[in-house]
Amino acid sequence: MYFASSNFYCTVGFYTIGVYVASSLLNVFFYATYLSDRYTMPMKSVYDYVIVGSGTAGSWIATHIPSDNVLIIEAGATRSSLMDVPLFLPLLQGTHYDWQYETEPQLKSCWAMKENRSRWPMGKILGGSHMLNNMIYYNAERNDFSGWFENPLDLDRFMNFFTLESSYPHKHLNNGFYTELGQVFIDAATSFGFSEQQFYRPLLTMKKGKRWTTNHIYEALNRSSHERIMHSLVEKIIIDKGIAKSLIVSKANTKFEVHARKGIILAAGTVGSAKLLLNSGIGPRSHLDQLHIETLVDLPQVGKNLQDHIGTGSELILIGKSLRLQPLDLLNPKNFFDYFTDNFHMSSLSFGGCEAVGFVSLGSNYTSDLQFMVLPAGLSSDGGVHLRKIVNIRDSVWEHYYKPLTKISQFAVSILPVLLHPESVGEITLRSADVRDAPVINPRYLTAKHDVNVLLKGIRILQKITMQTRARHIGLEFNPKPFPGCTAHPFDSDEYWECYIRSVTHTIYHPVGTCRMGLSSKDSVVSSTDLHVHGLQNLYVADASVMPSLPSGNPNSVAMAVADYFIRSNFKYSNSAE
Repeated sequence: MYFASSNFYCTVGFYTIGVYVASSLLNVFFYATYLSDRYTMPMKSVYDYVIVGSGTAGSWIATHIPSDNVLIIEAGATRSSLMDVPLFLPLLQGTHYDWQYETEPQLKSCWAMKENRSRWPMGKILGGSHMLNNMIYYNAERNDFSGWFENPLDLDRFMNFFTLESSYPHKHLNNGFYTELGQVFIDAATSFGFSEQQFYRPLLTMKKGKRWTTNHIYEALNRSSHERIMHSLVEKIIIDKGIAKSLIVSKANTKFEVHARKGIILAAGTVGSAKLLLNSGIGPRSHLDQLHIETLVDLPQVGKNLQDHIGTGSELILIGKSLRLQPLDLLNPKNFFDYFTDNFHMSSLSFGGCEAVGFVSLGSNYTSDLQFMVLPAGLSSDGGVHLRKIVNIRDSVWEHYYKPLTKISQFAVSILPVLLHPESVGEITLRSADVRDAPVINPRYLTAKHDVNVLLKGIRILQKITMQTRARHIGLEFNPKPFPGCTAHPFDSDEYWECYIRSVTHTIYHPVGTCRMGLSSKDSVVSSTDLHVHGLQNLYVADASVMPSLPSGNPNSVAMAVADYFIRSNFKYSNSAE
């Protein structure tokens, strides 16, 4: 008991100091770059193209757009090399490099979260949310997108991204650090009957052990004729006679206008692009009238169709051994030495978070209906210093369910069943006409019973996988402790697991759909032919917000494909920029 107690306090002490030091360094870097950049303004007032956002899609477009007269506007900050270390991923959440969005209180889900709110970290930084994710590259299949395009030739053009071996992703995919958990889970799944094509170690967007985003690619290209301004908030799109002409931008308490001769391209993400359209008077007339915003284009679907992958299962699985991710493992000098050599995959600093994935079809028309994500740590792994805060776990739930595990040095891992195609659909609206107010985000998680049923099937599959001999070998087992708030139901009954799922409802950080593509302004926001905004000229949206539905896997690669589709649809495509 003394050893367990001392180990708990050592863990808390280690992570308290570590998070404090890292946060301090991030704050110093942020303010240093902000002060050095605050007076940097555009050199011109007119450009051929203006790109709003430097995330996955925006950076891909900036890399390939055949124009030297381009301005990129980014609301966030530049990054430091510290942020390229994959293991430090959670440290960016809740900082100046994160928009720090929260959902509205959820009625049917997130019961274990404070105020029933899910926190939605999104990158406010060069590279966007790709700087905050697990770097998983999903090689999507055609039938996931069959409903996206009316013209089969458009679908062919979209799928070119996934079939060209010479394209960026195929040249910058690697494996990082893994514990034994991932391979054990894969072996257990295959012994249960799944194939190695369904359960495997994912490839990561990584280069020599470091995070490698589309923005890294863009910067390496050194398109010096392009301009970029940071810490700059686009407040409004100016429309004149049905043509998007310019943007009103604020930076360092100064407002200015930048014009675009040929096109304004929104790549601000599922939240940002929809919000900017609404703030500009482009959206549902009924909503804009409520806020006394003049409706320039009545597009009923702006902000609608919000979809997100959600999972469940933190501290659901216990493990009987340590996995080389304890404080002494992290501080081992060899761990640092390996990271800066060709042995980077032996260093936990190159660990991207998820070391195995699995995909299961339940008979729908999609490629897969369920995903499993295997992470060799739980919310209690840092003793409650940081992880539980970024997930927003209630204090009472932490004290009764998570903290006792840390007190007895019981290791937990996260093997999350993930709902890939929810029937529950939400929306994003404006809180007020003030552009600086955070939007109202209501995903309406688990309002469709179908979604609960799919996740319940995921838990039942997970139970069978953990009963395999290979899984038992390292002591994998379900946590026998009933979850707070669900004790009225018999443990392991369907009713119990429904309560658990509605309590432990985790966003997988994959929101899409608020500017969906389609044929007309009645059912969509942008044209599926070239991604121009319906009813307007020279205004485009090209990011995850245009996806009509979620893909059957991590959507970062699909956001790249959307950006690639925009380039192929509007310009003569060339791979020379790669």
